[in-house]
Amino acid sequence: MRSVKYRLNTLVSAFILLTCVPGQAEESAAFKGDREGHTMVDVIPKEDIPAAPILPVAKALQTFQAQSGFVVESVVSEPDIFNPVALSFDAKGRMWVAEMTTYMPDVFGEGEMQAQGNITLLEDTDGDGQVDKRRVFVSGVLLPRTVSMVKGGIFYADHTQLYFVEVLEDEQGIRLGLHEVVDAEYAAGGSLEHKTNTMLYGIDNWYYNARSDKKYQTLPLTAAVPQGAEEIYRNQYWKLVKAETDYRGQWGLSMDDLGRLYHNGNSSPIHGEFLRPGALRRNPGFWPDAPAHAIGSNRVYPSRMNPGVNRGYMDGILVKEGADRGKLVNFTAASGSIVYRGSNFPSEYYGIGITPEPAGNLLSARFIKEGDGELTGEAVFPGQELLTSTDERFRPVNLYNAPDGTLYIVDMYHGILQHREFLTSYLADQIKSRDLDKNNNTMGRVYRLRWQQHEAAKVPDMSALSASDLVAFLSHKNAWQRDTARRLLIENEASLDNKTAVVSAIKKSLEATEDSKSIINLLWALRGLHAVDLATVSRFINHDDNWVAITAATVGEALPASMQEQYRALLMRMAQHSYPRALQAAISVASIPGGHNISLYVLDEYREKPYIRDAVISGLGSEADSFKSSLPKNFSDHKTLYLLNNLGKRVQDETNRAQLSSQGRKLFDQGKALYNGRAACAGCHGEYGNGNTGLAPTLWRSEWVESEQRLAKVLLHGLSGPIAVAGRRWETPTVMPGFAARTDINDSDLSAIATYIRNSWGNQFGEADGMTADVFAELRQKTQSRRIPYTENDFSE
Repeated sequence: MRSVKYRLNTLVSAFILLTCVPGQAEESAAFKGDREGHTMVDVIPKEDIPAAPILPVAKALQTFQAQSGFVVESVVSEPDIFNPVALSFDAKGRMWVAEMTTYMPDVFGEGEMQAQGNITLLEDTDGDGQVDKRRVFVSGVLLPRTVSMVKGGIFYADHTQLYFVEVLEDEQGIRLGLHEVVDAEYAAGGSLEHKTNTMLYGIDNWYYNARSDKKYQTLPLTAAVPQGAEEIYRNQYWKLVKAETDYRGQWGLSMDDLGRLYHNGNSSPIHGEFLRPGALRRNPGFWPDAPAHAIGSNRVYPSRMNPGVNRGYMDGILVKEGADRGKLVNFTAASGSIVYRGSNFPSEYYGIGITPEPAGNLLSARFIKEGDGELTGEAVFPGQELLTSTDERFRPVNLYNAPDGTLYIVDMYHGILQHREFLTSYLADQIKSRDLDKNNNTMGRVYRLRWQQHEAAKVPDMSALSASDLVAFLSHKNAWQRDTARRLLIENEASLDNKTAVVSAIKKSLEATEDSKSIINLLWALRGLHAVDLATVSRFINHDDNWVAITAATVGEALPASMQEQYRALLMRMAQHSYPRALQAAISVASIPGGHNISLYVLDEYREKPYIRDAVISGLGSEADSFKSSLPKNFSDHKTLYLLNNLGKRVQDETNRAQLSSQGRKLFDQGKALYNGRAACAGCHGEYGNGNTGLAPTLWRSEWVESEQRLAKVLLHGLSGPIAVAGRRWETPTVMPGFAARTDINDSDLSAIATYIRNSWGNQFGEADGMTADVFAELRQKTQSRRIPYTENDFSE
């Protein structure tokens, strides 16, 4: 009987496939993720797949399997919260939640574009750790995706724009005041899964975002606009400036105690940057890449079957047999990662990276390892996960360090995870077979992950504290208090009546503590209050902890001109200490004139170390020409000379366009627009073709684009990794889909995309007129029976 049912299920799935192939049925447009030739049949018989009923919170808690010592507790659930995707804590410890209440109500996403989302305020009024008060603060929001605290109120973003909402609160209660757009282009363009989000308040007082190369900062109304930034908005509290930064991630953003940023792609867990943001962008004519390092492997270990993933029918996506049959092999929907910086877990877990995988219904944890110019990682629980659930509707999409020292888990609790722009008919069938398309948008949860032997800490009302009282919280063992105290002090600098006393208290705290993370936060607080002094910098630039010394050098860049000579001497001694300090010395030289001897010393001693050349060129700032003229005649570092001689030219913009004919240039320009727009190539390979670790390989000087035939086959039918490009092995569990089934991408479009790729990023291939549409038309005919994406082995002959 089982085999008969399996054959019937296979026939049903095959029928769905046939009725959804583009051009064969009216319904085809509903499942844009379908690819011609993909045999989308069930690899697991449906009767073998566990059901996925809606579970009340009490039963949902029973589905969790946490590592020994941890316990999961409910903080809030429906009807007090609906479809949460992001949250932020205010100074009182209350939660402000973005509720995306119209996301994918069914497999077609009908009604999704209705402005019915909310920004909701949730409060625990009796201090028992459970939310007991809900208030919808802003309603009628189209697909809200971002919420963050700022002086005077909150930032939030809808499907396109960033807003400021004034929060007015007195003895009569809390109410909405000013409500204005601050950036109309914040999340413009792209599909719902590929839009800007987060607004993380960084240690340097800038707001950073995922899926974006923009950052924002609030400044006093009379403050000067930083170089490279532009003012975009102002109100009675502050003006907002916007500037460029490095492009990061897809969904969610976190930082460590040093202020370094962490993000992820959907098919790879947490990635970290070895340097603080902007460290290599100090020279206005230099645009180096600041790569993020993968923290550990892509492997996951769910506790239930996961056939309900978009490409679950393909080899390598699910475990084929054995005890783990049907379970997800690698990340496919990694979401908002966190660097845990709370006070509740045991000390050995402080600083671990944790990534939610909502498609696998789990949280995965990794130790972050510091290397020579790189970050790496290893599993905290090898072959296991920090937390799993057997409830398919458990969708952890974001994680937060909470005011009580625990880890908060935002659970969208939604049957459908994949957006309609990418949904396959295979997944639609999976969703319907377990009723995952029903009763969505009416549920949601936030859980607390707590170390069972440690109670969750009481949450202080930091809004009621004086500036002097806030200083003590700059050294708090829980990072939320440290970060919040720093933000509140800096936001209110202009109105501080006792700034001198506050600065004095911070310096006394520096003298009293030996804790590195506290010292780093205190130093950044001084920087934010414009109170950095030479004595403090001199003391900590010689600290035993490399990162304390590096922080001292960084904040020392704000020293007044009268102290620059002494600061220069400190940087030289720092450069002579060791590689990581020399790296920072080369970066910080940008803040002072005449630091060429430091730059040259760092080059001579460490030039082959990671980032050194980029750091030196960045640190030269506007003095690159005078540095080049001061080089000794026997200077033979050709790589550095190349960088110096090409300042003002974006390497990322390197193209062969000028060598093309007028027809070729027209194709090139069309291809660029398609690559970054409708074809969505940039979503995986990056705007500048750099690729994304664990997601898609680089296109720079790629041998894969040299052959017209090979490139055309890959564009038509896709490619499944791993793959070697320019001597590097790219482990890419994500399958690149082909365009053969896309009715909105024709052969002429593909010829334009190919022409653009083959003449960008160091590639100089093909005829001056570009690659013709005939190549694709001919291959489309010859390969029409192709059923699966190509692999590297298909081209090994």
